[in-house]
Amino acid sequence: MVRLLRQSKDTTTQHDDDVWTLLPSAVWDLDFAEVLSWIDAQGCHDADEFKQIVRNDPGALTECLRRTQVRRVSSGAIVLVGASSEEECIRRTPELLTAESKADFLRVLLAAFRNETDVHLETAITTCALEPRDIRVHWRFIPNQAGKFVRAIVSVVDMTGERELQQRLALSERMSAIGTLTASIIHEIRNPLTFVWSHLRSLRNGSTDLRDETAKLVGEAYEGADRIRVIAKEITELSHGGDPTETGVIDLKEVLESAIRMAQPEVKHRASIIREYEEGTLYTRGSKTRIGQVFLNLIVNAAQAIEPGDLSRNTITVRARSIENDRICIDVQDTGPGIPAQLLRRVFDPFVTTKLAGRGTGLGLSICRRIVDSLEGTIEIQSHPGQGTVVRVVLKRAVRSPAPLSAPPPSTTAVRLASGRSLSVLVVDDEPVIARLIQKALVGHQVTIAHDGRQAVALMGEHPYDVILCDLIMPEMTGMDVYRAALQRATPMHERIVFMTGGAFTQRARDFLQSVPNLRIEKPFDLAHLERTIHEAADATGAPSSRKSVHP
Repeated sequence: MVRLLRQSKDTTTQHDDDVWTLLPSAVWDLDFAEVLSWIDAQGCHDADEFKQIVRNDPGALTECLRRTQVRRVSSGAIVLVGASSEEECIRRTPELLTAESKADFLRVLLAAFRNETDVHLETAITTCALEPRDIRVHWRFIPNQAGKFVRAIVSVVDMTGERELQQRLALSERMSAIGTLTASIIHEIRNPLTFVWSHLRSLRNGSTDLRDETAKLVGEAYEGADRIRVIAKEITELSHGGDPTETGVIDLKEVLESAIRMAQPEVKHRASIIREYEEGTLYTRGSKTRIGQVFLNLIVNAAQAIEPGDLSRNTITVRARSIENDRICIDVQDTGPGIPAQLLRRVFDPFVTTKLAGRGTGLGLSICRRIVDSLEGTIEIQSHPGQGTVVRVVLKRAVRSPAPLSAPPPSTTAVRLASGRSLSVLVVDDEPVIARLIQKALVGHQVTIAHDGRQAVALMGEHPYDVILCDLIMPEMTGMDVYRAALQRATPMHERIVFMTGGAFTQRARDFLQSVPNLRIEKPFDLAHLERTIHEAADATGAPSSRKSVHP
């Protein structure tokens, strides 16, 4: 390119108009003759003397920039800075420099004093619309017949997209690490929560000799534990609630209520929630996890737009209603300060945020739009400074399925329960309290406890259990390892395993659960549901009817 533009070694330049008009690269042709004359007039003869001049007079660098002449710019340069013409690009070039790029200009001039022909650097400029651009710059100095660098060809590459991609990758890695850590913490919470919640429920429902005050305290403790149970379940679903590409008919009001509960830590000190739901149930088709992510994002955004401390004056309204063409319209409206007009048109762009530094990544709305687009829906924002913001999501309406496909036929399970038949059950859990809780709950069954996977595999070699209740995540030997060991037996027992999980927080565990048909039960579990589950598992394998049941 430089050879194409440089026709001779002197300062006489023959411009090829067609080349500059069509050249897609961003190129500036700069003349330093007046700058060099001014520097010479200051009595400066080398880089060190020039550096001293700039130190003593900060305006010296500004003077050099003022005296630098832009001779020509390419069409690519015009596009890069968003100018309307070559004349505007030439005229506005000095004002597009940032403090960083002005400092780099000093570095360039010092390199010229040292007779460095090429200078490479990365810096930043702004466009005519004041949008920041990260750029990579190559300066090629062209000497005149006297050997002075009076001209430079400057080639600029826009690095903004590459930097954004790097930031996305870095953010993705951080979010993945945070998600894994969060799921791991939730898993650890759900283990003790299982027996706390179950014991409190037993006290609340089964004790008749508690004093009124004690009964009240137990009831309140149970309600608190139940709230923790619901939150832990929803965090697990949001973190990795199965394959996000799996879609089904979902109750939109349930999703909105879940999002509101999850957003409460951000909302409760800033605004009150107003629900305006249409009568009846509103169904849509999609991934519960991904749709929940959209509305959680929107409600949290609405809350964070409102400063805490004035709860009585601020509201966040969540509105859901049917509209024409079998669509559902959901509004999330806040009484915050609104969005400035210059940002409103860009709020769906990645890394654009109205939040203070450190409080937002600028990816939330971009992700929301991508999810809504994938559902063939629409999302738009209406906002005026001082009048709050309304985010409107429109999704397709779906018809409710006649019945959940996973609902077990009641006949066989009901018969087993009514018959009072006892099952031989192996409980595998590294939490002794949970194992004892299950043993106590399964009255009428023969229950054996194994506190780790190795002990469980050894016990399976001694007795053909009807049902194996196995924790999925355990140290040393996991429930997945127990499954494989059961599969490799001469008489396989893998089909009799029911997995207990407080959240499959590794990709390996999630992939495993999707690859096997075994029943699973989430911690903390309802003990009546546990009883039904072991009968359902026994029915599925035909275990009770094929062998004599063992009574304790």
